[in-house]
Order: sequence, then C-alpha cells, then structure tokens
Amino acid sequence: MREIRALIGGVWHGRLDETAAVRSALAGARGFRGQVTADGRSGFRAEPGRYHLYVSYACPWAHRTIIYRQLKRLENVVTMSVLHPRWATPEGWRFDDGAMSTVDHVAGRRFLHEVYRAAKPDYTGRVSVPVLWDRATETIVSNESGEIIRMLNSAFDEWGDAAADFYPPALRADIDALNAWLIPTVCAGVYRAGFAATQHAYERAVVALFAALDELERRLSRQPYLLGDQLTESDWHLFATLCRFDAVYHGALRCNLRRLVDYPALTAYARRVHDVPGVAETVKLDHVKRHYYDAIGEIDPTIVPVGPADDYRIIGSGSAHGVGREERAGATDDSFFAEVLDFHRGLERWLKGDVPNRDIAFARLAAALAEDFVVVHPNGRRDGKAGVLRSFASAFGEKPKRYRLEIRDVSLRRYEGGLCLATYVESHGGEAGRTRVSTALLRQRSAGGPVEWLSLQETLLAEAVGHGRIDATSDATVG
Repeated sequence: MREIRALIGGVWHGRLDETAAVRSALAGARGFRGQVTADGRSGFRAEPGRYHLYVSYACPWAHRTIIYRQLKRLENVVTMSVLHPRWATPEGWRFDDGAMSTVDHVAGRRFLHEVYRAAKPDYTGRVSVPVLWDRATETIVSNESGEIIRMLNSAFDEWGDAAADFYPPALRADIDALNAWLIPTVCAGVYRAGFAATQHAYERAVVALFAALDELERRLSRQPYLLGDQLTESDWHLFATLCRFDAVYHGALRCNLRRLVDYPALTAYARRVHDVPGVAETVKLDHVKRHYYDAIGEIDPTIVPVGPADDYRIIGSGSAHGVGREERAGATDDSFFAEVLDFHRGLERWLKGDVPNRDIAFARLAAALAEDFVVVHPNGRRDGKAGVLRSFASAFGEKPKRYRLEIRDVSLRRYEGGLCLATYVESHGGEAGRTRVSTALLRQRSAGGPVEWLSLQETLLAEAVGHGRIDATSDATVG
C-alpha cells in the first residue's frame, strides 16, 4: 500500500497509508481560493509588502509563480521563501537556512504544514506549493498556482511591470481553451503516468501524454509560441513542464517513450522561452533532480516502463565516424535541423512584418549566410548574399498576417568538417504552385557554434516529382 503525506483534521501525517477512507477524505478537501485584487473588493487588496510566496524551485506549479514574480518585476512587492527540495522526510516540505532553501521569512516556522495549520487549524488536504500568504489577515490567500499567476499578472501592476501581460483580453478565450487541454494532458499528464496505481493506468497515461507532445511538436513547428507570436500564460504552463522533462520526468516518472530532445521543434521552443531575459535564473535543475529522485513514496515500483521507443532503423548506413550518416527529422537533437526551422520561421515573421526589431532580425539573416552564399531559384536565376539581402530588405511586411511558411519532411546527411546537406519541402501557405523542394549545404565550424548557410538549390515540387526526385504519393506532396 502506498504512503502519502497530508493533514487530516489539522493533524499532520508524514507516513499515511492510502486507504479508501484516506482517499475519500482528501478527495473532498478544498484548498484556499481567495483572490488578491487591485481594488480590494475581494477582501484582499493588492499592497506592496503585504503578500508572501512560499515556493520550491523543484515544483513546476510553484516555478510558474517564480517566473511571474521575476518577469513582472515584483521582487520588492511580493516577498518569497524557498522550501528545501528534499521532500521525503516525515515532516514533508521544510525550511532550511542553506544553499537550496531559506528560512520562513514570515513567522520562522520549520515546516510548510505549520503554515497551513496557522491559516486553518482543522485543515484537511495535501500540503503543497505554491502558497500565497497574507500578512495582514495571517492566512493563506491561495494555494492554486493557476490563480496565483493571474493575480501576479495584473493585481500588482501599480508597482510592477504592467507591460508584461501574459493574459491579454484579446487572447483570453484562446488561452482558456488551450489550457483546458494542455494542463490535464501534459502538465498533469506526467504525474498521471508517474503516480499511476496500475500498469494499465500508467500505459494509458503515457500514450495520451506522448500523443499530446506530438501535437505540440506539429504546432510549434509552424509558430514560435503556442498561440502565435506572443508569449502567453499557456507557454509558462508548458515551459515549466518541458524544462524538467529529460532531467526527471523521462526517468523518475517513467515518461520514457521519447525524450524532449527527440522533438526538434519542442526543443527549440523550450530554448527560446528559456532565453527570455530573467527566465534562466528561475530554472534550477539541481533542485529538481534532488526532489524527484528523492524517495517521494507514491511511485509504484512494480510498474514497468513502456519505453524507450527506439527505432534503430532511423540511422542509415555510414562510416564509423558518421561520415554520410543520414538522419530523419525528429530522431535526434540536431543543430542543423533546428537551424533550418528557426531560420525559416524568422523569414516568415520578416515577410509578415512581425519582427520586434528589424535591425536585429536583418543582422540575424546576414550573419547566417556565408560571404560566398549562392541560391539557385526554381527558374534558374542565381543570387549571391548581397542580392538575397536586398530582396528581403525590400520585402519586409509584404505578406498578410495569415501567411504561413511551412517546413516539413526534413532529412539530414552529415559529413566531415562540420558539413551537412539538408533537404526539405518548403510550402508557402495560401500561395498555390509555390511548394518546392530545397536542398541546402550548411556548415558548423565548431561544436555548439552557429550554423552557416553555404548554398541553397530550390526546385518546384511539381518538377521534382516529374524528375523522380520525390515520391508523388508521399505526404511531402501536400502543401
């Protein structure tokens, strides 16, 4: 029988058998669901210094609140205490004045369950992070992360950065609809798999999780963020899950059909979000691994992982040193594959006029092309680097907002000297007859360094099919 940790009628149980009675008691438990508002009509008025966050860097739900506090510039408005990531102790979440945690800055309590009891002496329920505490009324406002981040998003704008809005009115319906699928299927899906009580429940959860990741891979291969070109609340829900995936969910929670790095678009997306100023310092994988590889007590050791779903046929024949090795898109975390997608995604945004800074975007394009770069267009015309840059400089914003530049069916063949031959289908959404097969020669001078475009040969898809270069019955014929 599994052991859990919880408060029952205000009494802390650090090793509680999960009986039917215990499950029933916890199922009926209700957390704290107050609201902080700017006008105070909710009973909790937004004021600097009044509210305090209890968090752990290990927990994805708490991580979202840490990100919002950072990006909204509320560090001096909402104070914060950090709990130690090691949770598998009889007292559960604990404070510690050390490298991985802090003391309780509000009342000097030693354990998080004491904070819950201070708010409600007869509380029944699990003791979780994050917690938003009100110093004025000495109670918990909320322990629901989704509601806390919305409070941080807008209630404290008088003192924080009002320009950072991750729940804008125009996108709220789309955010709510996406969250309704994303949170239970992916963000909670990793736990549905990891904490499954039976082999059958585990396998169903894993299949559903990876089907959702496949769908997200398709979505993010077409656009930079979940709802287009703007970071929203949904992205922060997903990012907090993705940045933990390979470190702990893949192994500790047995979500091991594939790794995040086996999804090129999702990997590039996670890196893009991670690079938003202020986000990287909130990601502490040493905390994450210390927590999930602790004896957290709710993972059934008899359940057998279903993965990994390795297909050794993905890697074609080649020498022992990888010369001429062919790779199918999605099989590896490949910088050449990421470059092909990111480069064309940038071109799409340029053509639509959606880039926030034209000079930076143009410099990115110029830096990617070798000085002797040449492109051969479908009509046989050749352009060097200068001609390509002139063309794109004059084409800024010429495409409608509905325009989509889609890249699919990427295959890579790597050679010595950091060279790679990439072949892919390039489709211009809404523009009939412009689907083409592109073959690019790229070079990476040093491991982990930037990828440089040396040449590009473009052929209209209809011509490629006619000359036998591509199978007319394949998915690649669909623009």
